[in-house]
Amino acid sequence: MSKAQSLIEQFYLEEQERIAQESTFTPIDVSVSSADMAMINTISKRFNKDKNQLVREALSQAIVDMFSALEPVERKMLAKDADELANSIAAEIAEEQGLSTLEVTGVNWVAQDKQCIKDERKAEKEQQKQQEMLAQKILAEQEEAAEETADEMTNEAEEVTSVEETDSQDASTPFAEEEETSEEYTPSNNSIFA
Repeated sequence: MSKAQSLIEQFYLEEQERIAQESTFTPIDVSVSSADMAMINTISKRFNKDKNQLVREALSQAIVDMFSALEPVERKMLAKDADELANSIAAEIAEEQGLSTLEVTGVNWVAQDKQCIKDERKAEKEQQKQQEMLAQKILAEQEEAAEETADEMTNEAEEVTSVEETDSQDASTPFAEEEETSEEYTPSNNSIFA
């Protein structure tokens, strides 16, 4: 088989996958504002995408975001209900098309809930790590400030001590000179008048 023939076979497979996938889509009639429609048209034109596919992908992502914002307990219950409903819808479509089964495409909501839980735990750990780092930084800054204050107090105490020592030396020096002077003038016992 040549490369061109295998390429055609690949196209057939892709077409079958697309048809099978699209058969599981449920149509919905949505009205959007003219501003939103203008942006949809602009984006689809810019990236050469089908408008319906673009809206489908955008809506799918928005639903995942909304689901992630639900409270954990409610999210778990709704995920189970949504998966059961998706299987029921797929079974109805399969019956309409005369197929034995039809695989559900899209998000598995129970698995998405588990991913949300993992993401929340990871975010909590990251936040806790950042808080610990901030606390360590604040503690280090406080210790540094305390050391600076202690150094300043030590320097001030040394200056006061130095000034006091200088003052006491200055105050004791005149007395020492007086003592020396008084010793010089003390009459000796070897005096001729004695």
